[in-house]
Amino acid sequence: MGKTKKLVISAILLAWIIVLGVTQLGLIPVGPVRATTLHIPALIGSILFDMPMGIFLGLSFGLYSWYQNFRNPTILSFVFQNPVVSVLPRIIFPIIAYYLYRYLKKKTHKQLKVFASIVFAIIAGTLSVSIYEAYVGKSYAGLAIGIVLFALIIYMWIYSTRHESEMTAGFMSASIATMCHTVIVMGLIYLIYLPRYMEVMNLSKTAAIQGILGTVFINGVPEAVIAGFIVSALLKRKGRYDINN
Repeated sequence: MGKTKKLVISAILLAWIIVLGVTQLGLIPVGPVRATTLHIPALIGSILFDMPMGIFLGLSFGLYSWYQNFRNPTILSFVFQNPVVSVLPRIIFPIIAYYLYRYLKKKTHKQLKVFASIVFAIIAGTLSVSIYEAYVGKSYAGLAIGIVLFALIIYMWIYSTRHESEMTAGFMSASIATMCHTVIVMGLIYLIYLPRYMEVMNLSKTAAIQGILGTVFINGVPEAVIAGFIVSALLKRKGRYDINN
């Protein structure tokens, strides 16, 4: 029975990746960029269930991204046509999420509260930049979403200081693993493709590096917040999804 449930849940989460990817509904405007939710099934698999499920879903996400960049190429598709950039990071970040969640769950409420406060402060500060960029760029959808995410992060911050809950550990794990995913992808672009990236985008080296760092913070942080909230909300009802029952 456990294996059947695991197979069904894996299929549902895999469908999430495919359907939202094909329809573009998994790309959310936040400021001048778009945040993705296509990595969230891998986080759900790793944190709520087990590492093999997370790795399978992360690999599926990576292979889908690799395929899409051949099928519907864009100006930067040459980067993601390399599986080292499009696939490898998608296998690594579910592993980070798995171990980080199980590490944070063992911490006392006081220890977790201090750690969470640091992370929330960084996220809130970076979201403020995203909101400002959306305002300057007159991206009203991004502005609205950015404000909502900022309000939610403040709520989660307050909640984490008042309640002992594995939701906080889940939020932290999903958010940090998401940021690690973004850092690994953009770091590989820097290490492997910086000269070609500069040429294609018609940027100086300084401007290209600033663009890569901007993606990490302005794009990666909203993705981290969205992932954190979805995973922590599911953790609240974890018993319903226990594959061992």
